[in-house]
Amino acid sequence: MEFPFDVDALLPERITVLDQHLRPPARRPGTTATARVDQQQQIMTIVDELGKASAKAQHLPAPITSASRMQSNRHVMYVLKDTSARPTGRGAIIGFLKVGYKKLFVLDDREAHNEVEPLCILDFYIHESLQRHGHGQELFQYMLQKERVEPHQLAIDRPSQKLLKFLNKHYNLETTVPQVNNFVIFEGFFAHQHRPPAPSLRASRHSRSAVVDPTPAAPARKLPPKRAEGDIKPYSSSDREFLKVAVEPPWPLNRAPRRATPQAHPPPRSSSLGNSPERGPLRPFVPEQELLRSLRLCPPHPTARLLLATDPGGSPTQRRRTSSLPRSDDSRY
Repeated sequence: MEFPFDVDALLPERITVLDQHLRPPARRPGTTATARVDQQQQIMTIVDELGKASAKAQHLPAPITSASRMQSNRHVMYVLKDTSARPTGRGAIIGFLKVGYKKLFVLDDREAHNEVEPLCILDFYIHESLQRHGHGQELFQYMLQKERVEPHQLAIDRPSQKLLKFLNKHYNLETTVPQVNNFVIFEGFFAHQHRPPAPSLRASRHSRSAVVDPTPAAPARKLPPKRAEGDIKPYSSSDREFLKVAVEPPWPLNRAPRRATPQAHPPPRSSSLGNSPERGPLRPFVPEQELLRSLRLCPPHPTARLLLATDPGGSPTQRRRTSSLPRSDDSRY
C-alpha cells in the first residue's frame, strides 16, 4: 500500500510500533514543530487507510481501526513496511497488527467464569498482493517477542477464517474453548499461572536501543487477587448485640399513644358531587352513662347560681309549687 508521502523517511524501521499518541518514532535534530505536526498527520493517514483496507478485506460494515480509536484507547499497533525498491522510491506499507489488554469474563473447561485481562488480538491485516510470503508470520512473531507472550495465551476478537487457519498452521492452535462473547481462546489458555506482564514496547516506545528478548514468558495481566475469606470480617451477631437492648426513649416519646374506640358505623358520605364528606368526631367516643356521671359530679357554675337567685320565677320553691298544682285535662295536650 503506497502513499503520496515518503514512508521510508517517516518510518525508518521495518516494523514500527505506534501507541495512542501516534507520534513519529524518533525526532531528528533540527525538526521544527510544524514538521512534527505534519508527520503526525501522515501517521494518522496511514492508520486510517490501513483500517479501511482491513475492514474491506473482512467484509465489515465499518473500520475497527482508525486514528481516532487509537487515540481514545491504549492499544499498540505494529506496522510492517516494505523495504524493497519501489518505482516511486517512497516505500510502502505491507500490513499491521493491533493488540491491547482487555478485561474479559471467559469460561474455562469446567464452564466456570474467570475474570482476566489477557493480551488480545484486535485487528490483523496483510495486503492482498503480499499474502503467503511470510510477512504475517514475521509481524506476528515480532509482536510475541516484544510483548513476551505465548500464542495460546492470547484472546482473539472475532477472528476470521484466514486468521484461524494462520494460527493453526504456524502455532498449532486448533482446539478452542467455547465462549459466550466474541472472543476466542484456545486450549491451554489456563494452563499456566498468570504472572504480571513483562515490560513491553509501550514502556520503551521512545527508546531506539531496545533489545528483543527471544524467550517468551507467560502472558497476560490478571486482575488483583481477591482477599481471602478469613481476612474479611463478617457482620456477625456479636456486632448486633446492641440492637437487642431495648432503650426507653425520653419523655414524652415514651408515652403510649391512646387508641381510639372504633366506630360502630362509618360516617356518612355526602351524596352531592363536589361537597366534601362529613368528618367524624376528633375525640374518641364517650359512653352515655359515663357522660351523665361526669355531669352530676360537675359543680354548678357561679353564673348559673346568680341567675337562679335573681329570677323570682325561677326559684326552686316556686318551681315546686307550680309542679304540685293540679293540671286540667286541656293543659295536658
